[in-house]
Amino acid sequence: MNYNKLISYILHPIVIPIIGTIIYFMILPKHTPRQMELLIIGSVFIGTYVIPLFFLLTLKSSKVIESLHLENIQERKFPIMFFISIAILISTLLKRIPSIMELSLFFYGMTLALVLVYLLLYIKFKVSLHMIGISGLIGFFIFFSYEFKMNLLLFIAFLFFIAGAIASSRLKLKAHNFKEIYWGALIGIFSEFAVYLFYNM
Repeated sequence: MNYNKLISYILHPIVIPIIGTIIYFMILPKHTPRQMELLIIGSVFIGTYVIPLFFLLTLKSSKVIESLHLENIQERKFPIMFFISIAILISTLLKRIPSIMELSLFFYGMTLALVLVYLLLYIKFKVSLHMIGISGLIGFFIFFSYEFKMNLLLFIAFLFFIAGAIASSRLKLKAHNFKEIYWGALIGIFSEFAVYLFYNM
């Protein structure tokens, strides 16, 4: 497996939610019970990684999709609807815990991004889910740093570096063109900012 494929698999979009959740609890400046943290991390891992991975592998083995990267516009529709429902469910459950409201906003932002992706499929336009994932993470930690008045500049710069590596790998693999990469990045960041601003209106 070459470098570009390795990047695409290691930082697959279904990995991003659990990465974001773990980092959130690592840097969260307010106390949350350890047992609650582990329960939430475990739930997010099962809901956003284990179940979607099993779902995608089932679709692939049934020949409904050709690749786990959902490269074809038509084969993206059903899986993305499934991912939207999971994101809504997790967002709603997390919203019930006031002490981690920011994390629920992360998943609401993810939901909005997926809805936009789904709508764009009907005009025959696909965007990079890889870029939506990493850009959503960037957007989340930008508003996280603003909300808690924390200096996360180096960490956010690192995420931008990772985003560049992902964009480069997707282009070199010819999985996307520049426009699909650009719109993926834009939708990822916009969705997180939009949800945060709406919540604080």
